[in-house]
Amino acid sequence: MGNVSHVVATIHPSSGYDRGDTIMHNPEFTRYGTSAGADRAVLDGGLAMAWTAIAPATTEDHRASLPARLADRRNTPRATPAA
Repeated sequence: MGNVSHVVATIHPSSGYDRGDTIMHNPEFTRYGTSAGADRAVLDGGLAMAWTAIAPATTEDHRASLPARLADRRNTPRATPAA
């Protein structure tokens, strides 16, 4: 994610599936990532993120508040990422 969160609002979701006794980001972990359980975790996570976006988008009060909230964000100083 780097310094993206210093510029725009971000989330860093994670999902879980059976990966045995492996640690993340190694070849054995990668093999577990091709399982049906991993596919299900990705689909479930994607659906959850979609519903998270749909809920406020379909709520009139929330949609009406967005322009003012965006203007507030534009007028709020941001932290400068360290070099």
